[in-house]
Amino acid sequence: MKALQLFKGFADESRLQIIGLLRQKAYCVEDIAEELKLAVSTVSAHLKKLQEAGLVYPVKVQYYNVYHLKKEVLEMTLKDILPHDSASKPNRIDVLRQKVMQTYFQDGRVSRLPTQNKKRWIVYLEIIKLFSAGVTYTEKEINELIKQIHEDYCLVRRELVEEGVLQREDGMYRLVENYAEHPGFYQKIMSQFESV
Repeated sequence: MKALQLFKGFADESRLQIIGLLRQKAYCVEDIAEELKLAVSTVSAHLKKLQEAGLVYPVKVQYYNVYHLKKEVLEMTLKDILPHDSASKPNRIDVLRQKVMQTYFQDGRVSRLPTQNKKRWIVYLEIIKLFSAGVTYTEKEINELIKQIHEDYCLVRRELVEEGVLQREDGMYRLVENYAEHPGFYQKIMSQFESV
């Protein structure tokens, strides 16, 4: 059983209502539709999702499929559902970060920025850690912070502004705390890398 499919099965109010009905007794599609005041096609679609999630199973009775709830699934704990070997598999981002740290960083500094976008973003994440939320910085202060990691503060500062990480107003800078909610170029590249 795949945990994601199971959670998707629960992630709809109508499907939860169907599960509630099936906890009491088995139902055919038409009876569920009548009970919940839903279209038969809608109920069929929900039952298909619930079947894919391993929560229900049909039994053919004459011309109808009668749906039963797999009650043992509802009695499972998160420990039973979640993959057991997830801790042993290395996270792709962690592996890449470690590689970047070993290759590009020396004594906490980077002499040259990676040309590969996802690797450059990992360097930028280290720089972002130097900025404090709620603090307004002068350009000189921002430059000094960036220079702790990389000499080309003009390039890094400009790209962090373009990325939506830093906000510039009247020559002053501040960290955009929720910048990940509106991802810029580098964050989108990293997101694609994570989802592969």
